[in-house]
Amino acid sequence: MMQAFFTLIFLLSLTVRAVDLPNPLTLGNTLQLAKNQNLDEQQQQINIELNGVILDEYQDVYKPKIDLDMQLARRAYDNTGVDNSHAFIKINQVLFDQNTSINQSIAESDIQSSRFKLQQIKDNKTVELMRGFFDVVLADMRYETILEKLAISAIQEGRVRDDFDTQDASEVELLEKQAQTQLDIGERIEAEAEQIVTRAKLAQLLNIAYEDRPDDLTKPKLDHFLKKELGEFEVWQKKVLAQNPILQDMKRTLLNLKQQSSKESNNSEIIVSSNIRLGEQAYQRDKNGKWRVGLNLVMPIGQSYKQKRKISELYLKIKQQQLSIKQFSQSLNQEALSLWLRLRALSQKYKATIIELDYRDLYLERSRANYEMEIKSDIGNAMVNLTDTEWKLAKSEFNYIITLTKLKQLAGEDYEL
Repeated sequence: MMQAFFTLIFLLSLTVRAVDLPNPLTLGNTLQLAKNQNLDEQQQQINIELNGVILDEYQDVYKPKIDLDMQLARRAYDNTGVDNSHAFIKINQVLFDQNTSINQSIAESDIQSSRFKLQQIKDNKTVELMRGFFDVVLADMRYETILEKLAISAIQEGRVRDDFDTQDASEVELLEKQAQTQLDIGERIEAEAEQIVTRAKLAQLLNIAYEDRPDDLTKPKLDHFLKKELGEFEVWQKKVLAQNPILQDMKRTLLNLKQQSSKESNNSEIIVSSNIRLGEQAYQRDKNGKWRVGLNLVMPIGQSYKQKRKISELYLKIKQQQLSIKQFSQSLNQEALSLWLRLRALSQKYKATIIELDYRDLYLERSRANYEMEIKSDIGNAMVNLTDTEWKLAKSEFNYIITLTKLKQLAGEDYEL
């Protein structure tokens, strides 16, 4: 199993390039590094550029087209061969194309949608990176707790073994301590594996080679976020419904559909163009002259069936988008409430863990004092309990920050750490 895991890690490392990481790595470094390494963002940026190419294609319609028309020929005239050669420069310029104007608006809307998706990718990546970074920190803290626990088990096993050698302890007692030591060794192995897995995941999120995985991470100080007032849900609800980026993009799409429908309803498919021809021709030169200038108007009589189908399709898309907005608003409100309630619960859990940490700290001080005075003391367990509570406190803090970031993203607020 472990061999397969490391084989997978090796294969993943072949698809990324080496990057020199700051040492130790901070959360700020991580988020900044991701801006330059995010493959999903690069892919979406290409989509934006492709949409820009499509928009340029529509704009090309209004660019002048210049052609050179040359011919060497003769034609029959009164049973004689007459020179029918010519040489012309033709310039055609579309002045207005109603269909192209509508299609340009659609292409511009597609670019806006692509840019919005790019921002959504960045937002989602931020949460993933925060979680990946926090998981590494928590894995390291958990490993330290397990090491302390293993040290205590080893010491207790040693003492019982000494007592067993002097026949002051039974074999049952010795086996019990040995079993506990082996269980703690198993936990240490699991904790080491968690350190490797979390670092590999963070390296993958950063798109860096596994051998360049982050080893030393600085635990971020984020407790000031938990000291701020969360605010009532009604306040968040108003901000979410008024500023949510996805909802705003859906409303923008609806507005664009309505504008497109209005344009299509008034679309007479008019094309206005101008043309110029300059040059010489051998046949009837005096009659045709050296230049021509013209203005063309093309407009179908009546509305085409294709146009009617477009308008019907747009009407249905508008109704569909309106229903989607209503459905999303309801789910958005529910999601915001769920996050807000989770933040309240996490805040209370954080406060309770702060009190527990104070208790564990004082208990350790008392155990240490008893130990120094050679009074029976459980200083080892006190140390394990303290580090375990520090891990729980960090986990509560990180979960709060992740949840708060998600709520701020829903509300379209700045969530930079």
